[in-house]
Amino acid sequence: MTSRLVAGALALALMMGAAGAGNAQTNGDEEAARSALKAWAATNPEYARAQYDLVKAHAGLAVRIERLATIGVLCRLLTEEDTRLIIANARQDMEFGRSVLSDEQEADFAVFYDGLRYGALTAAAPAPPTPAECEAFARPGGTLIKLLTWTGRPQFISPGVLASPRTIP
Repeated sequence: MTSRLVAGALALALMMGAAGAGNAQTNGDEEAARSALKAWAATNPEYARAQYDLVKAHAGLAVRIERLATIGVLCRLLTEEDTRLIIANARQDMEFGRSVLSDEQEADFAVFYDGLRYGALTAAAPAPPTPAECEAFARPGGTLIKLLTWTGRPQFISPGVLASPRTIP
């Protein structure tokens, strides 16, 4: 039973990686901004390098959130719907930044991101969390509440204290 749950949670995380951000919508303003940034990066190597480093940092955060969401699923504290929304929102900034990378940077980033996800979700696959670990994960103001801020719904760190949107867990 436990091994099936672990396998299911890892499969969900890996499927989310294959599916991409999913619900991300673009509009004309976003496309114009993307075009302007891509043009600027093409003429300014310093900006292009800074953008690449920023996208890598966003990737690290997105993968961390994805791994924590997997733990939330293993502890049966997150629904599949919330997990998908959290992961999609965590990838949103990374995907926008990725869209303005040069072709060469995009190819390098794809290898980096695949390796990062593989290391976090497959090679370092954790043992199923113990009940005590799940309890710690769900404690007030802890990791679960911080993850749930990525759903876009208000979350409270403690009674009467609203958590900031997209709090970093």
